[in-house]
Amino acid sequence: MRRRDRTTGDTALTVDEATAIAEHAEHGRLDTEDPEVRRLVGEANRVLVRAGVWGVAESPRQRRRRRVLAIGASVLVVSWLAGLFLPLLIKLTE
Repeated sequence: MRRRDRTTGDTALTVDEATAIAEHAEHGRLDTEDPEVRRLVGEANRVLVRAGVWGVAESPRQRRRRRVLAIGASVLVVSWLAGLFLPLLIKLTE
């Protein structure tokens, strides 16, 4: 299952696909003389390194949920600060 990367237009590999490609390249079953194959093997290795460091890549739904949560928390903090300081500012300006 590949998905399109919005920024580059490339197809993003899943961890399972990257693992299979890296294993085939490691055992010499892929022709790494071909630049396109070499690019795909490099991308597979990058996906595996990122997955090892940061965990499995998250889905767009998880990313959207985290973004909405961050925006909601920011709105809550800003409204709390406004409620805390606006009455004080109004009192000082009278």
